[in-house]
Amino acid sequence: MKAAAYIRVSTDKEEQQSSLENQREFFERYIPGRGDELVAIYCDKGKSATKMQNRKDLQRLRRAAKRGGFQKLYVKDISRLFRNTLDFITVTRELNSYGVSLHLVNMGEGKDIDSFTLNLMAMLAENESQRISEKVKFGKQPGKEKGRVPNFVFGYDRIDRYTLVPNTEESEWVRRIFDLYTEEKWGMARIASYLYQNRVKTKKLKDGKPNCNWSQNTVGKVLKNEIYIGRVINGKQSSIDIFTNKRANNPESEWYVAERPEFRIISDEQFYKAQEQMKLNAEAYEGTFTRRSDKHLFSNLIKCGSCGFSYRRYQRRHSQGGPLHVWWTCSKRSAYGKNRCESEYVRVNEDWLEEGLDRLFNYLIRDKAAFFEAVERKCNALVREYIRESEGYDLDEAREQLEELQARRERIKRLAVDGLIAMEEAKRDMQPLNAEIERLSFKLNSTDKTRELNRQIRDSLKRFMEAFDNFKFTESIDNTDLKKIIKEIRVMSEEEIYVHFNINEDLEGLSFPILLSGTFLMPPETKTDTNAKHNTQGRHRKTPADQRRSGKRRQERT
Repeated sequence: MKAAAYIRVSTDKEEQQSSLENQREFFERYIPGRGDELVAIYCDKGKSATKMQNRKDLQRLRRAAKRGGFQKLYVKDISRLFRNTLDFITVTRELNSYGVSLHLVNMGEGKDIDSFTLNLMAMLAENESQRISEKVKFGKQPGKEKGRVPNFVFGYDRIDRYTLVPNTEESEWVRRIFDLYTEEKWGMARIASYLYQNRVKTKKLKDGKPNCNWSQNTVGKVLKNEIYIGRVINGKQSSIDIFTNKRANNPESEWYVAERPEFRIISDEQFYKAQEQMKLNAEAYEGTFTRRSDKHLFSNLIKCGSCGFSYRRYQRRHSQGGPLHVWWTCSKRSAYGKNRCESEYVRVNEDWLEEGLDRLFNYLIRDKAAFFEAVERKCNALVREYIRESEGYDLDEAREQLEELQARRERIKRLAVDGLIAMEEAKRDMQPLNAEIERLSFKLNSTDKTRELNRQIRDSLKRFMEAFDNFKFTESIDNTDLKKIIKEIRVMSEEEIYVHFNINEDLEGLSFPILLSGTFLMPPETKTDTNAKHNTQGRHRKTPADQRRSGKRRQERT
C-alpha cells in the first residue's frame, strides 16, 4: 500500500531541526518495515499546529490525497497534525472520503479507533495548546514590565533580553526609509521595492538565511515602531484566540513603556511627521468612499494558492484606440520575481473570470435547492461530529455532581488540615474525586463549546442562504456585494481555480469550495467556440462581462 508521512516542528530553533531529521529517519525505517511503500514525507518547519492555513506541506498533502497519491497517512501523534478540534475533524473526514486511513504511531491504526476516541484526543490536544499558551503569557509578564526587547528589530543587534545596540549599516537604512517617506513622499510599496532592488537584508530568516523580501507591510512596521525614538512598548495587544490568531488592542493604560534613549535613531519630529502622513493617507482613501481593496470587482478576492498573497490587477492597450486588456496575477511573484513565490505563472483574464462566475451562478441559481442542500449537508456533518459526544447528556445534573464532588474534596482537605485524618488517607480519598472532577469539567467544557459551535454554524448558514437568495451577478455588482457571497477565489494552477463561498470566515471547516476551472471556465483558446458548445446557434445572451465591456466602450466614445 502506498503511504505518506507528515512531520512538523513548531519553531526554527536548531534543536527542533534535529527533531525534524529524527522524525524523518524514523519514518524512512518504520513504514517499509510495516510492508508499506513510502511515497512522500510532508514536512512543515517552524509552523504551529493551531493554524492550518499557514502549513504549506499540509495543503500539499491534502491535494495529493485527493489525487489518490497514497492510501495511508502515518503521523507520530495527533498533536503533529492538529491542536484544533474543528480542523482535525474536517481533515480526517476529508482524508476518509479519499480512502486514506490514518496511522498514529503511538496508538496503532487510526481506522480501528472509534470517532469518539479520535475526537477526544483532538480536544485534549486543543486544551493542552491553550494551557501552554496561558503558561507562555504568564512567563512573559515580568519581561514586559522590565522592558524586554523584541528578538529581531531592523536597525539593531540584540545583545540580551533587554539590550539592543544600533547596527551601523541598518540604522542608516532606517533613516533612509523615514526620509523617503516624510521628505520624498514615497509610498510604502515603492520603498519596499527600492529596498529589494538594493538587496537590503531584513531581519527575518528564510530557510535559515537572511533575505531581502521587503513588503509594504514590513515598511509600515518600521515607520510605526517607537523603538526608533527610544521607547520600548510591550503589551499593546493580547491574543484572544490562539487558533484564529485574532488579537485585540489593549488600552494605553495597560501598556508597559520603558524609556531607552540609547536606542534612538530617529528624531521625535520626524517620527511623528511620519505618523501624521500615514493618518492623512488613510483619510484620503476614506474620503473617496472607495478603499483600495474595494476598488475593482475582484480586489482582495483572488488569492495565490502557493504564497497566499492577493492577485493584483493590470491593464493595457496594445495599440492606440485598441481594446483594453485587463488581467490579474500574483502580486508577490509580479513584484519580486519567481524566486519569491513557488507557484507557476498564472495570468487570469478578468472578462474570462467574470464569464466563468456568470456560468457558475446561473448553474447554482437554476437548482438553488440542491446547492443549499449540499451546503447544509456539510454544515450538519460538522455539527453532528460534536453533538454525538454530548447527546443525552444532562448538563444541569452534571453541574450539580461537579459542585457536590468539589464540596466533598474541600471537606476532606479541611479534615486533613485540622489533623482529624492522616494526610496519606486524605490523598487516597481525593484521588478518585480529582479524576471524576476532571472528567466532568472536561465534559461540561466540551459540551458548552459544542453548543456554541452549533449556534455559530446555524447562524452562519442562515445568513449565507439569505444573502445568496438576494444575490444577482449583474453589471451593477461591486466588490462589497461579491464578498458577501464569496470568501475567496483561490488559484492553485491554471487547471485548479476554486471559488470558496463565504459561509463563515473564522471556521475553516465551513469553507465550501467549488472547482471553477474546466466546468465553468472555458479554456482561453476555445472561448470563441462558447456559443457552439452551449448550442445557442449564434444567439448570444449578454453576460456581466459583456455588459461591462459595453459600458466601457460607451464611456470611451463620450
